[in-house]
Amino acid sequence: MLPASRAQRVLIVDNGAIAVDCNGRRYVNSHTGQFGCDTRNDGYEPVFIAPSAAYDKNAQLYNFCLQDHALKSRLLAFHRRPRALFSARKLLHEILRSGFIYIFFPGTLGKFAALLCSLLGRPYGLYVRGSQFRETGWDRRILRKAAFALTVSPALQRQIEPYCRTVRVIRPMVTIACKDAFDRQPLVAPPPIWELLFVGRLEVDKGIRELIQAAEELRLRGLPFRLRLVGGGPLFDDLSARLKDKPLGANVQIVGLVSGKADLMRFYRDAHIFIFPSYHEGFPRVLYEAMISSLPIITTMVGGISGRMFDGVNCIGISAKSADSIVLAVERLTNNLHLLATIGKAGRETALDVLKNSEPHWQLFTKHLKNHVV
Repeated sequence: MLPASRAQRVLIVDNGAIAVDCNGRRYVNSHTGQFGCDTRNDGYEPVFIAPSAAYDKNAQLYNFCLQDHALKSRLLAFHRRPRALFSARKLLHEILRSGFIYIFFPGTLGKFAALLCSLLGRPYGLYVRGSQFRETGWDRRILRKAAFALTVSPALQRQIEPYCRTVRVIRPMVTIACKDAFDRQPLVAPPPIWELLFVGRLEVDKGIRELIQAAEELRLRGLPFRLRLVGGGPLFDDLSARLKDKPLGANVQIVGLVSGKADLMRFYRDAHIFIFPSYHEGFPRVLYEAMISSLPIITTMVGGISGRMFDGVNCIGISAKSADSIVLAVERLTNNLHLLATIGKAGRETALDVLKNSEPHWQLFTKHLKNHVV
């Protein structure tokens, strides 16, 4: 047995990165950082470990300063060959020092950490927040040897349960609460301009190219609409240049990052339809933000989305990588105001039910952790 202080040490292996600014300050996602604070408040000593990345003040992914909250972290540099061996040794050292290892899964670093834990007989748990987690035999072995797994959707829970004996679904790690619920008034007539909304990273895997293709087709069909894209990402500059001085630019607005909660929620409340054509997901937080706003949703049913969303009930389901599917869904809702209102209301009830009846991430984590630290 490790000394008590060591037994309380929990190594958190992030499948993202720890961003470092020019002053050496380190940043993670705010939800991840708050999980660390809550875990510490329950009597444990969390230590984050992940590859380092350059800090971008405009990136919403890294907006929680670890030093400001006195949280410990370790940096890795596997992308730099001369330092890869040193980073592997550092990870091994940190695993041996810790009473429990909590791995954000899937991801290359998470798989490597799980391999080391298995070889060393160290207890580990998994936070499964993506859908690509059982693609190889080794992935399935990692699931089987985990002490427990926590995930973001009942659909992912059902997929994990054949491999892991203890799987639980956490409350969504979002800033919204029941008090943020917005009771949208049903439309009695079509609006002069349909307000369409996307919130998320502007990248290929979020279905942005298909969304732009769908917008072009809707414009050709004469639908009066404005599509707002809220978020940053690798396609931001390309889209901005592509739409500049083009006819479609009158219908599509690249908003960029919106950091403030009140400002972001205003976009949801001002919209008529939320569109989320992602290729793969765990369960995206933006769907909860749209649902709590009673905003009717068009979404792909990938990953864990089908665990909460039901076509024709609280959303309209579409096919991934299909602009035509987006166009048909938009036309279906804009031509049926009753369905539009019904789906929005059902989504609001779904979000409220989840927020009221599921346990926070840190609470479920520490509850299961007590039986497995060494």
